[in-house]
Amino acid sequence: MKRPNLLKRTETCGNSSGISLGTMLLLLFASAISLTNCGADIKAVGPTAAACTRIEGLPGPEDLALDKEERILYISSHERRISDQTGKIYWIDLKNSSVPKELPVKFPPEFRPHGMSLLKTKDVYRLYVISHPTLYKIHTVEIFERKGKDWSHVGTLSDPLITSPNDLSVASENEIYLSNDHGSGGFLRYLWDDLFGLKRGEIAYYDGKTWSNLGNPLSYGNGILYAPDSKGNEFLYRSGYMDQSVFQFPIRREQGKAVLGEARQIRINSGSDNLELDSKGRIFVVGHGSTYKFLRHAKNPDYLAPTQVFRISPDGSFEEVFATDGSLISAGSTAIPFEGRLYIAQVFNPFILNCEYSD
Repeated sequence: MKRPNLLKRTETCGNSSGISLGTMLLLLFASAISLTNCGADIKAVGPTAAACTRIEGLPGPEDLALDKEERILYISSHERRISDQTGKIYWIDLKNSSVPKELPVKFPPEFRPHGMSLLKTKDVYRLYVISHPTLYKIHTVEIFERKGKDWSHVGTLSDPLITSPNDLSVASENEIYLSNDHGSGGFLRYLWDDLFGLKRGEIAYYDGKTWSNLGNPLSYGNGILYAPDSKGNEFLYRSGYMDQSVFQFPIRREQGKAVLGEARQIRINSGSDNLELDSKGRIFVVGHGSTYKFLRHAKNPDYLAPTQVFRISPDGSFEEVFATDGSLISAGSTAIPFEGRLYIAQVFNPFILNCEYSD
């Protein structure tokens, strides 16, 4: 999830004294998303501070991708509080260290990474990363490939259907699902849609040659995940932030291309963000319990914003496995469980939380 750095000053929820017009508009946006979560009371759940450590040195580590076999964690990093900053991809060798290292590759110009997806097959090892070369105007998917130990930037994908990409899920070289959080238009159109909850953020689909529209527009679409089950059935999961839900779409094939069936809505009552799959076929989704606090935190790291993590079973049932008022990690974005640990990323502050985890 991303938010513009337009906030100048805010006070307690409901107090508009001394707030700029831009801030007032964003607070209206917060109200449009949810009138009830302005001061959400988030109770601590799951690992405590004593069971967690920080992996430091990662500005805005918004998304994670995990190579389970090689035990490598990739991090999409971008300092979003400074508008002219570019970003990088980092990696951590979980076998030997918790120290992040910069991916040894020449990044494209004006690289501002966001959501990403790892594709690993017998013949291909690639990271597909959303970038915003010009905020609110130009968006791309950048492709990085590893051969042996050497990384290179091997391609760029762009298309008018990539209107405001937030996340993507790569099923193969010839199949990419991409979630737009807004439709076409610049910042003012984005804000207008947010204020009135207009559903214009659609799913873009790449078949290896061309992009097409899978529809199903949302008001602020967020994370997306292709996740076939153990029986070979194909599903696409997508987060709807304003709907406070995760949508599960069955996939059928027409001449080899994906067609989405009717969605099952799984309402978690929290602004849903990125989606990850664990070894048991369950979906982990991070939730934002208070949009107002998220927006305050976007401007000032000293303002805390709650983070929740939910685990969704294939039957649609779910439970909250982690929650903090922001004191452990603020405005979390991605959560990945792996080998008795839970790695939680965030949108703004420069660390990942590494917690003990068991289920």
